[in-house]
Amino acid sequence: MNWKIPLVIVALLASMLGATLYYRTLYYQTEKARKIAISDREKQQVVFEQLSHQIRTISALDTQHTKALEYDKKLITQLEHDVATSRRRLHVKATCSNVSANTTPSGLDDATSARLDYTAQRNYFILRRRIEIAEEQINGLQNYVRQVVLSHQQEAKN
Repeated sequence: MNWKIPLVIVALLASMLGATLYYRTLYYQTEKARKIAISDREKQQVVFEQLSHQIRTISALDTQHTKALEYDKKLITQLEHDVATSRRRLHVKATCSNVSANTTPSGLDDATSARLDYTAQRNYFILRRRIEIAEEQINGLQNYVRQVVLSHQQEAKN
């Protein structure tokens, strides 16, 4: 019976040591997982802030170029209205290659100057609008690349 008590004590100490080691390992694994989760959350926060900055930049660029496009459209509409009401004239530089240099001009002294017909004049303004739209789209894309894409690449390098 003398040997049973120390054996029981050793068995209890061994089981307590085993439980302690088990829970210590479990604690360290949990602590490691917590640190990884905190690191991932901080990385996600950085990505979120970068995306928020990009969204604000894109929104500002869109607003800027939309206003510029609207202004250009208003100018072209005003120009078209002024040409239609004869407040302004549309000048076209043209030459007639079929007319020889030796001929004298025919016509009346009180005749009006040559003008574009309605279809050509309308097509001119349609082309002006489309050119303005294309220019603003190109400017917007260039600004997007400069301010969003290239800055994002610079931040990624750092």
